[in-house]
Amino acid sequence: MVLPEYGSHLSPSDLMSRLRGRFHLHTLLTVLPVLALLAIIALAAGVPAQTRGTESDAKALLDKTSGYLREHGAEGAPDAFAQRDGALIDRDLYPMLIDRDGVMVAHGWTPSLNGANLKDLKDVDGKPFIREALDIVAERDSGAVSYKWTDPLSGQIAPKTMIVRRIVLGGEPYLLSVGVYR
Repeated sequence: MVLPEYGSHLSPSDLMSRLRGRFHLHTLLTVLPVLALLAIIALAAGVPAQTRGTESDAKALLDKTSGYLREHGAEGAPDAFAQRDGALIDRDLYPMLIDRDGVMVAHGWTPSLNGANLKDLKDVDGKPFIREALDIVAERDSGAVSYKWTDPLSGQIAPKTMIVRRIVLGGEPYLLSVGVYR
């Protein structure tokens, strides 16, 4: 701020008015970056929702995976499902292929489960969700099972719905599923 030169005719009230104007500008310049930062944080709070797949995304991935399996068979599933940057993984959505006895043929997030019999696997509440999913596809070809599982993005236990479908490959029935975290 430039003060009036000695001898100019600026009254004390004019001087105070100019100082108040400068104070408001200074306050604005101090507060504006803070407001901008808060706006960025508010926008960023919506980003995690974009990293989540929806139920319609899960069904689309289920369709895509079905097409892949019909073309390549169950034998190609372990390698294709294990590619985190591949076409069969979409954010937090991944496929699972389980044979009719409950043996994991291919798991899209945790390939170390391949070959394990998970028929009696239970969630944190004791719900045998794999058995329930196998029963659904045996009775009516498709459906959904809700349970609680560890969310791969947060590491926390979260509600999940597994969309399940019966698929026949090489004459054998399988359970194909994609789960959606809620």
